Amino acid sequence: MHRSIRLALPAAAAASALAISGCSGEGPSPFEAPDLAESLEQLDDGATGGEDDGDDEAPEGDTGGDTGETEPPADEPPGDTSGGAGGDTGDLGGTADDIEGDWFTGTTRDDANLEVLAGDGTVKFYEDFGVEGDVCDGTIGNGTITLEECAVYGSEEWTDMTATYTVDGPTMEVTWSSGITQTYRNAYGGGFDEDELSELQENVYSGTPAEPPLDL
Repeated sequence: MHRSIRLALPAAAAASALAISGCSGEGPSPFEAPDLAESLEQLDDGATGGEDDGDDEAPEGDTGGDTGETEPPADEPPGDTSGGAGGDTGDLGGTADDIEGDWFTGTTRDDANLEVLAGDGTVKFYEDFGVEGDVCDGTIGNGTITLEECAVYGSEEWTDMTATYTVDGPTMEVTWSSGITQTYRNAYGGGFDEDELSELQENVYSGTPAEPPLDL
């Protein structure tokens, strides 16, 4: 929807600019008509006396100068219109940071999980659902994940406490401070098909009774 809006806004701005430029292009015409009348008058004056021609030409030059001064203001609105449309486009075109959901890197117990369900900017991170899978609590928002404390399971401790992320629909790309990158998909946002949701139900949710089951 926004892209189309982003595309539509510049297109509308361009159309407005062309319309205004078209009016500006017709601007000199009102000034040309007096020149033609003056030329006819000059022919009449030429019949009565040649000295008056010089006096009449000076105002004509002034009129031409006024014409040049009138055109720039007529050209300014297109620039202002385009600039305004560009600014609005920036406001409308930002990618929505829609992170609420249950995000998994896969459908097995060896996959990681980011649970963002509280709606208050908090996140629960599961390294995996095996015996070595640490569980961490933290915050998420504005492209940053910060883990504040972890419960360590097994002999290896999860030490990446910060990460950056980007969201594209049901997909989230996460890059941890160590350089590890993970691709998550949202189980509550269309990231998995029906077969994959069934696998998650069987492998993850059924294996952790404390977690709510998926609505298949």
